[in-house]
Amino acid sequence: MRTRLLPMALLALAASASAQQPAKTPSRSLYAVNSAAIASAMTYCMTKHGPLRTGSPGADCFARARNVLAEYGLHKVADGIDGSCRDPATFNTCLTPQIGRLVYALNAEFAKREL
Repeated sequence: MRTRLLPMALLALAASASAQQPAKTPSRSLYAVNSAAIASAMTYCMTKHGPLRTGSPGADCFARARNVLAEYGLHKVADGIDGSCRDPATFNTCLTPQIGRLVYALNAEFAKREL
């Protein structure tokens, strides 16, 4: 009986050890990236089509823009910013131009897709 339990115990220990891998460090810039992306979509659509009221052309544009954002890879953008802006002492000054480039790129993408 003990010889059968030993392999099962070892398997359980191995599974437990692999499940306890440290979690990935959360992105320092992800919230800024997501906020800038949503604000960019809102501003683009309001400027192009007017208020974002239910059923309005602006709201339709915003729905399409959100789909663009879902495809854009914002997590990857945030990871890239985190990699470029590693120094905590200069993080905010490094982050600001990166966010500006993101907004510019998103607006170009919205225009390219003729939202």
